[in-house]
Amino acid sequence: MNSDAAKIIQDATRIIVIQAENPDGDSLGSSLALEEILGDLGKKVTLYCPVEIPKYMRYIQGWDRVVTEFDTHADLAIIVDTKADVLLTKVLETPGVRHFLESHPVLVIDHHATASTLSFDHTLLTADAVATSEVIYELATSQHWSINQSAAENMLVAILSDSLGLTT
Repeated sequence: MNSDAAKIIQDATRIIVIQAENPDGDSLGSSLALEEILGDLGKKVTLYCPVEIPKYMRYIQGWDRVVTEFDTHADLAIIVDTKADVLLTKVLETPGVRHFLESHPVLVIDHHATASTLSFDHTLLTADAVATSEVIYELATSQHWSINQSAAENMLVAILSDSLGLTT
């Protein structure tokens, strides 16, 4: 697993986890799992999405911890479940956010087979997987990071969402 990704995370204290403006079960479940895993490592984590979490996903415990205000005090941004500028249009149009992404380390964790179209420097952690949470799982286990029950449940939500209930 990518040791650069682990080093970037280990060097950070405050982390903002960014979802695209089309949040789904994978992006939300992966964000919540990261919050748990990174929190257990002593990191202060903010979950950010430029739009409100859709009502159909509000059964997922923790959805209400996702904020629509960008935390510019973070020293690392982690983008989950996308590596496309077009899916981050609202993020990039938020005053100060593009500058933040251009002047801070950015880690992108994704499972899509497409090439990155992000217009700022970033470290990419990707794998051919059903959901982004699988990539997070591989990173966490390769680094011997704890995966608590809440993190595991959120990873399951992500996998169930992107596999249509394990049917694909």
